[in-house]
Amino acid sequence: MVTSSDGASFALAGGLAFGYDVALVGGVLPTLAARLALDDVERGVVVSATKFGATFGAFIGAAAMRAHGRVRGAIWIGAFAFALGAATSAVGATTSVLTLIIGRIIVGLGVGALAVIVPAYCGEVTRAIDRGRVVALYELSTCVGMIVANAATWVEPRETYVWILASPALIGIVCVIVFSRCAESARWCVRAGDGTRARESLRRELNAEDVEAEARAMESEERANGASDRGVTMTQALMDVARNGWRELVDGDERRAMRLVLALAWFNQMSASTSVINYSSRILRDVSSTSEDWSTSSVDMFNVYAGLIVVFKTLGVLTSLTLVDELGRRPLLIYGSAFSAVGLTIASVGYGVSSVLLTLVGLCAFIFAFSCSSASVFWVIVSEFFSMRAKSAASAVVTSSLFFAGFVCDLIFAPMLSALNAGAFALFALVCVAETIFVYAYVPETRRKSFQDIQRALKSDRVEGGDDDAFVPVYQSVSSSSKGVELASLRAPDDPGSSSARV
Repeated sequence: MVTSSDGASFALAGGLAFGYDVALVGGVLPTLAARLALDDVERGVVVSATKFGATFGAFIGAAAMRAHGRVRGAIWIGAFAFALGAATSAVGATTSVLTLIIGRIIVGLGVGALAVIVPAYCGEVTRAIDRGRVVALYELSTCVGMIVANAATWVEPRETYVWILASPALIGIVCVIVFSRCAESARWCVRAGDGTRARESLRRELNAEDVEAEARAMESEERANGASDRGVTMTQALMDVARNGWRELVDGDERRAMRLVLALAWFNQMSASTSVINYSSRILRDVSSTSEDWSTSSVDMFNVYAGLIVVFKTLGVLTSLTLVDELGRRPLLIYGSAFSAVGLTIASVGYGVSSVLLTLVGLCAFIFAFSCSSASVFWVIVSEFFSMRAKSAASAVVTSSLFFAGFVCDLIFAPMLSALNAGAFALFALVCVAETIFVYAYVPETRRKSFQDIQRALKSDRVEGGDDDAFVPVYQSVSSSSKGVELASLRAPDDPGSSSARV
């Protein structure tokens, strides 16, 4: 493997860009609403525009990492998307809402592209025993980006909002510097027919006598996959990603993995996790009984309160880092989703009785539980479920779906809050309950299992190996000709009987 420090560096830089760019607009939204006379729908569009761009950026990232490699693809995206998008957003903040939205969409293209490339790179270059922690660093760095973005809006946001919207260009520079210091994925080099470069990457971690054996093992594995990235152009890669992603979803060998991850992506975003962060300042203003105008003080206290929610997100991710490879992916998802529902229920009560403290406690509890589970574990699962053959296309489809779900949730959140008040939080709590049930019934444990074991299990009937066999769903096909997803019944592997469901 490439040294784990490369994977960690990649995760930290990519997550910083993700968190900063997604959360940036929340703190300046009151200023933008006043300057550009935005209604609830327009606020929703401004907030959700980044995720709309990320929906398409996921396909661009998947094509770039296949045609040009993980590192080079990330460098080009970081250099152009963030710089152009930041400049356009800054201009739009003083001219028109349409220009602002276009700038946010361009920034989103970069966010979506890196969201595909970073987990793929981290999963490929890190040892199985460390993979969960390294990929979870992506979410931790996302929290750092959110904290920095939030802190930038604490003082005089009505005066500095243009510079704040232009600041993603600096994040892009940081990403380019960090990415350029990382070695290319040896697996991609093998797939692209560059055995010499693959061995150079492997020498950063392995002893000289082990490099050749590891390189030959990778070459054998990729020959067995029956595909290559040798000589693939960006246009060809983009077309292949869209076509192969759809084909894989409908009846490919990895359709079960894709459908499970797609479901987790929608649960992840439709629980309103990022919407709560982006709208937290507005939520707390709504329930506050103070008559003080936000613009009369140089320090925006509601943005400071919103920062507390991001702090709890960070604490949740740190907790996940210690548990994801010890407790496992599946228990974290089950318990985290259940407690997320509890947090949203508390927030619903607090909003209903107009209590800032109770609402803030509920939102912090929700974000903490969500960050312990779905926020981090989702990216770990994306890095583990798909083979090298399908990774570009599958990652593009599921990541695009994740951002599209986030776009929808951000778009409808403000109108829902205005129409349903406390009921909006209750509905999102029900989404978390549904996720708990889904994970319990259908999602297998992948802790400390190799890529080959995980992918073989998702293609066949069960996850084998390791010490988690008694705590995983067991998959069985309904019939040999079935094209649906064979879902799981929960039983120990030595149980004599089982049942299965299919959709």
